[in-house]
Amino acid sequence: MTSKPVAYRRKSASDRRQDLIRAGIDCLGRGGMVGFTIDEICKQAGVSRGLINHHFDGKQDLLLAIYAEMTEHLTQVPDKPTAEAVLASVIEVNFDENSVNNSNLRAWLSIWGQVPTHPGLSALHRERDRIYQQRIESALREIAARDRLDLDCGSVARQLIALIDGLWLEYCLHSESFSLKAAREDCYRLLRNYGIDLS
Repeated sequence: MTSKPVAYRRKSASDRRQDLIRAGIDCLGRGGMVGFTIDEICKQAGVSRGLINHHFDGKQDLLLAIYAEMTEHLTQVPDKPTAEAVLASVIEVNFDENSVNNSNLRAWLSIWGQVPTHPGLSALHRERDRIYQQRIESALREIAARDRLDLDCGSVARQLIALIDGLWLEYCLHSESFSLKAAREDCYRLLRNYGIDLS
């Protein structure tokens, strides 16, 4: 009995584009901007050099797509968007075990280092950062109004973001010193100090 040949399915343009984005992130994670070369990206994605120019306007345009991909979670809203659910999702997504690792840290540091001198990245960073902060502030204001809490919501939002960033960096550099569970609890504790209990 002979087996049927496996049908070959040609990848769609969106799949190829996503492959290049993932390959770019992998290259940044392994070698930083030094490893972010057309040859390395194509080798990682298993495609020819010309495919990058087909999907992106050069390597810098790919870098923008990578930043957009890596910050997508900042604009995602839970299925049941209560204020508490929004704040909890911000904390949980940032300390997800699949995203917090040394490779992602190197990729992030590489991109952040380009933000001040890359106009496109700088503009995208400001926009995503604005959405991120507003999302947190809006949830805090809703809770404060409902529970009659005297909060400077802008200040609390900045504190939460700074704590998340600091713990994220510390965990990636020294994962043996504390756990992701402890990092999440530190963020929840900060909010409890202001009368906001997400449990």
